[in-house]
Amino acid sequence: MSWLPDCSIDRTFTSTFYFPHKATKTNQITHIYRNPIYLVKEYKQMIDNGQVKNQAELARINGISRARITQIMNLLKLSNNILKRIIQLGDPLSKRMISERYLRKITNESK
Repeated sequence: MSWLPDCSIDRTFTSTFYFPHKATKTNQITHIYRNPIYLVKEYKQMIDNGQVKNQAELARINGISRARITQIMNLLKLSNNILKRIIQLGDPLSKRMISERYLRKITNESK
């Protein structure tokens, strides 16, 4: 059969790989944790100043759903005492001290 390749030809090759002995660490990424109350105040200010028309436009700009914006905006329903204490933590936070998800639970319990 003439269409079969000549199997007697040596087609073996060798490769050499060199790996460093120790893996070097790249620059570690530092996370920025936003205070959820500062974030919701920024969103509210954008709507009040007319930078965005409504929550739907705010959602489009941030690439999140309208329902998510509503969840975030509902944090303004927290009591003034809780809001003041969370604002005192500052923004940005050095570590995740408080999350929007936790605050949402408190908001839902107070209804």
